[in-house]
Amino acid sequence: MALPTTEALKRLAEGNRRFAEGQGRTGWTAEQRVASLEGQRPWAAVVACSDSRVPVEAVFDAGPGELFVVRTAGHVLAQASLASLRFAVEALGVPLVLVLGHEDCGAVKATLAGGAPEWLEPITRHIRVEGIDPGRAPADADDALLAAAVDEHVRDTVDELVAFFAEAMLGPKTPHITGGAYKLSSGVVHWL
Repeated sequence: MALPTTEALKRLAEGNRRFAEGQGRTGWTAEQRVASLEGQRPWAAVVACSDSRVPVEAVFDAGPGELFVVRTAGHVLAQASLASLRFAVEALGVPLVLVLGHEDCGAVKATLAGGAPEWLEPITRHIRVEGIDPGRAPADADDALLAAAVDEHVRDTVDELVAFFAEAMLGPKTPHITGGAYKLSSGVVHWL
């Protein structure tokens, strides 16, 4: 259920007030926020879906400055995403990049179902599922098929990042790249 704009803005303002006062529900303290003024020192970069049910920092119990998070629908990589990740690796020294998919991904579902609106095509065209043509998934596609499709898309994105960083020729700065998928129902990430 969508909130009226004024209520949504009020919630954002109240949440920011709580955070600024060190009363936030995320567990980040005012001291951590102030310490972040010295600069960020993320120990991992996470490429994740924009889905609001996947709170990346909370999933990994990370505080301010610990994770460099790049989010797009379906964790599809674009030029800005790749440039952001290269910045994290080259400028910030991030040694690890995680591609994080998730259960019940709307972008993967739209790809499997086909018939997505044209404006969604820049996302769905990047999602491939072995043995299933986009839009040709069985009408009774179940959770297992969707989970397998998410895992496959994560692996494809990992491969894309491996190729990107190989082409960048970063030598010892080349990050380790891995994948995982977050289960909404349990909160557990299974590693691929």
